[in-house]
Amino acid sequence: MAELEKIPEQDVLLAPTTSTAGDRSPDDGRRALLLLAAVMDRIGTTRSHKVILAVVVFGAFFDVIEQNTVGIVGPSLKEQWGVSSAGIGFLASATFGAMYIGAALSGWLSDLKGRKTMFNFNLALYSVGALVCALAPNFPVLVIGRGIVGLGLGGEFVVGLALLAEMTSTQYRSTAVGLLQVGAGGLGNPAAYLFGFVIVGVIGPDLPLWLGGPEASWRWVFALLCLPALLVLWTRRHMPETPRYLLSKGRIAEANRSLSVLASGRLNPDGLSVTNYLPHDLRLGRADVRWTEILRGQLGRNSAVLGACTASLFGAQFVLLTFWPVLLVEQGYAIATSLWFTMVIFLGAVSGALFASSLNARFRRRPTIAVAAALSCISALAFAFLAHGAVAILVLGFLFEFFSWWANCSISTWCPELYPTRVRAFGIGVISNLGMIGGALLPPLAGALLGSLGPVALLSLVAAMCAVVLVAVPFGPETFGRSLEELHDGN
Repeated sequence: MAELEKIPEQDVLLAPTTSTAGDRSPDDGRRALLLLAAVMDRIGTTRSHKVILAVVVFGAFFDVIEQNTVGIVGPSLKEQWGVSSAGIGFLASATFGAMYIGAALSGWLSDLKGRKTMFNFNLALYSVGALVCALAPNFPVLVIGRGIVGLGLGGEFVVGLALLAEMTSTQYRSTAVGLLQVGAGGLGNPAAYLFGFVIVGVIGPDLPLWLGGPEASWRWVFALLCLPALLVLWTRRHMPETPRYLLSKGRIAEANRSLSVLASGRLNPDGLSVTNYLPHDLRLGRADVRWTEILRGQLGRNSAVLGACTASLFGAQFVLLTFWPVLLVEQGYAIATSLWFTMVIFLGAVSGALFASSLNARFRRRPTIAVAAALSCISALAFAFLAHGAVAILVLGFLFEFFSWWANCSISTWCPELYPTRVRAFGIGVISNLGMIGGALLPPLAGALLGSLGPVALLSLVAAMCAVVLVAVPFGPETFGRSLEELHDGN
């Protein structure tokens, strides 16, 4: 779509204002929101949207690979530097601890300074941290580098999720957010170990000696991950700020330019003709942003529902991410076989994320999440009692990952819809942190249950966590088919 005609004001309930220069029509703010929603839906999906989606997904894909690098380079660090297992665990903790801070801080700053600003900053910060890791002369500097990486990684997904939700039309929103999950966790986790295997295990001895020789091939894991990150960062420089954020700050002229870029189908069009989709004489109220409002009233209820769903589901997924190989070894399979089985099982995550990205564009949020959570619960219990033999293990494990990632992607689609633009990124950051806390707290409990009561107890815990999602979902609002402005216009 190279050119888009101006949308008549009467089509979107924006009647010409009769207020004088000193008066502000109380309806201007709401009318502006409705007008913007109609414009975004009329523009639909252009090549600009697809390029933005590709850039966000590509960045998230390499972020997930980066999250797994401690596990990839751990054996090499033990061999070259004599780092203990506790030291490797501390290195991982430095990464994830910084991610908690980065998620909340980036969400807060994104609501203050803009999605594009923090989106670029997070990736630049991650790239700097990766270079510090690649060149680290000793373990303490490596820890510092991982902390810098964690700050960037924690904010990347939070800001990317808010950006995609705000940049897309009502019809395309759920598909875009679902594809973000496909590219991130769905493909990123298995790709991480394939990447590590190729760099450290296959071509490591033949890499240039710039970073210390064959025994230091682990450094190339960090160094090479900077290259796609820098490529994405270069591409992002043309990405417009989201029109919804600009409108929330009263920056009408910039919002019109951003809308015109999206409508043109090109992120850096020559001789862009800016269409005034939003009248410049709109008088918008500027409410103070109070981030504590996500804990009060309807937003507080939304936060409670999302927090319960995310912490429970992430916790269940992290438990099995940690213990799938252990469970298989306890059934008598060799370690190599158990790792191969785990790889096949995780193909269910990719399939579930793809399925959810399509399904969420057609069906309501609450029943979709509830069905996925119920099937996750059933498949976990089925694995506990029926997974005897290779075929049953692969099928039931695949089904659990399929259903749980279906639920996970649907919750991620729901999350940005439950917060208004002024606190959307901060709300997503808080919910993301609750998910990571669930992922940190449940695996130790699951390990204790496995050691004392066996696999059935561990899988029953996983099923119970999925059941929490099933119970919590009905308490949240339905958002399917409604624009972000309709959901939060104050009426």
